[in-house]
Amino acid sequence: MKYYKLLACLAFFFSLTAKSQNPEIGFRTGVNFATLRTGDNTGTANTGSSEYLTRLNFSITYELIFTDHFGLDVSLGYQGKGGGDFDEESKLRIGIDNFKRKLDYVSTSILLRYYPLKNKKFQPFITLGPGFSYLIKTDQLGNEIVEENLRSKLDISSVAGIGAKFSLNQNLKFEVLGGFDRGWSKTIRQQNESLFNQMFWFSVGLKKDI
Repeated sequence: MKYYKLLACLAFFFSLTAKSQNPEIGFRTGVNFATLRTGDNTGTANTGSSEYLTRLNFSITYELIFTDHFGLDVSLGYQGKGGGDFDEESKLRIGIDNFKRKLDYVSTSILLRYYPLKNKKFQPFITLGPGFSYLIKTDQLGNEIVEENLRSKLDISSVAGIGAKFSLNQNLKFEVLGGFDRGWSKTIRQQNESLFNQMFWFSVGLKKDI
């Protein structure tokens, strides 16, 4: 049954590709301002968050253009997440100190884009969709985080942002975008707390019509 579901998903993706107009391929890179927040098992009760840690992001992108106003942007690449120290109140309350942790992920996102204007030379957009990241490396003060303190290597998140695409010539475009990524998966166990990824991000990139 799982193979039929996979074939159905592939068939759906290729049907979208067939209906798209001038698909675009490219890359983008930028920075993440990452933090780790504490919460209950659902991640809804925020009780504190760490200082922001500046990390890098890089991805290969593929966008399906359906109409003048809608597209679907799919990306695959690297996301640096993690967080710095917690504030003094949180350190005293939950005993977290010297907390700076770097979490490296292979990440993919599937984001719907809405373009309000029909101007081909300048295209502002709003983007929204899910993100899926798999943990490949951890670092805390030069050492890996022990396996028993990792809650989940898969991080599922909600991604939202705004941006703009600028036409450089007939086939090449430059884009700039930024937004917010909120993780819903428990990533790290710390004392009696569950820690969740959260970040603001900013990227620039190039896309080419294919």
